[in-house]
Amino acid sequence: MAHITSMAMLATQMKSNRIVVGTKVPHPCGDPNLPIEADQALRREIVKTALKALQTAVRGPTAFVPEISYTSG
Repeated sequence: MAHITSMAMLATQMKSNRIVVGTKVPHPCGDPNLPIEADQALRREIVKTALKALQTAVRGPTAFVPEISYTSG
């Protein structure tokens, strides 16, 4: 299982094995304040990161950070 959350530290403390760092508490898988193309790219990268996390063997809590930067407007 991969846990997508904007609260990675809490997920680590709860011993989640695969933590995918999301964007915001109410919208961990995107940012509705971004233009639609940028939001779609952000969402796509978060899902790709989660799929990569599922394919990676881990020992204990491991954070996976999407390789994309974003700026909310």
